[in-house]
Amino acid sequence: MARMDVQSASEGFNEFVDNSYEDHMENRFLYVAGNTVSFRTSRDATIPVNTWHVGSVSFPVTTV
Repeated sequence: MARMDVQSASEGFNEFVDNSYEDHMENRFLYVAGNTVSFRTSRDATIPVNTWHVGSVSFPVTTV
């Protein structure tokens, strides 16, 4: 999803919301590892076109 100019000191994740019709919102996560922020689901899910996502994740960083 995105790369950062910093390195995460540890893995981090947090749930977030979107406008999908899917009823299992607890299954969507922003996940941070290394210098990458990813979108993850905890089960198979089809994300519809034009779905927006809103969320945040906090994690300790080190410079690259």
